[in-house]
Amino acid sequence: MGQSSGFAGLRIGVTGAGGSFGQALLRQLHQQGASLVALRHSAGSLDLRDAAGGQIPVQTVTWQVGEEEQLTALLAELQILVINHGINVMGARDREATRLSLEVNTLSALRLLELFLASPNPSGQRREIWVNTSEAEVNPAFSPLYEISKRTLGQLLSLRSLDAPWPVRRLVLGPFRSALNPYGFMDADRVAAAVVAQVLAGRELVIVSPNPLTWLLMPLAAWGRRLYFSWFTRHRDP
Repeated sequence: MGQSSGFAGLRIGVTGAGGSFGQALLRQLHQQGASLVALRHSAGSLDLRDAAGGQIPVQTVTWQVGEEEQLTALLAELQILVINHGINVMGARDREATRLSLEVNTLSALRLLELFLASPNPSGQRREIWVNTSEAEVNPAFSPLYEISKRTLGQLLSLRSLDAPWPVRRLVLGPFRSALNPYGFMDADRVAAAVVAQVLAGRELVIVSPNPLTWLLMPLAAWGRRLYFSWFTRHRDP
């Protein structure tokens, strides 16, 4: 089957590219004609393969949490940035686990968001940002620090999207199998395919979950936050 053209010609960067969902999403975007940039913490190039075992061309960029500003030039070259990296300390609750959860899941994602939103776009080309917050925004994940860090990210995403110059898409995903969640039962490739299909359909709130409560609570939470933040905050011109 040949490639379709949903993202043809667009340069798309994905953080957390070494994980199961990151790789699955890159494969789906490749099928849609995108030019891929894999942002990962591990050294070495990402070996990405399609269903037939063929190698998929992808530029690999190694970076570390806390060094987001070093990606400024790269972010300016992207049409779409997918913030997907994260950490799950499971049942830990010590000081270091708290610091890591907030730094990786919340603050690093927020720094990348701000850098991308501040990137110049002189040609007026299409740009978007997708942020994987997970359904831990509204449902228990049986990992309290993961929930706290993701819910905080979700709140800040709602706030900052009010003034965003481009679409900000929220990915609210259920429990797929990954290193972060070895108990997940959804297939990452199917989740990635559903995400791409919903984005192509124009959705900014992208939900992929078997939990009916997620489909009920997440739209209500996003709508309620938007109203609340719109009423009680204001944008200050630079």
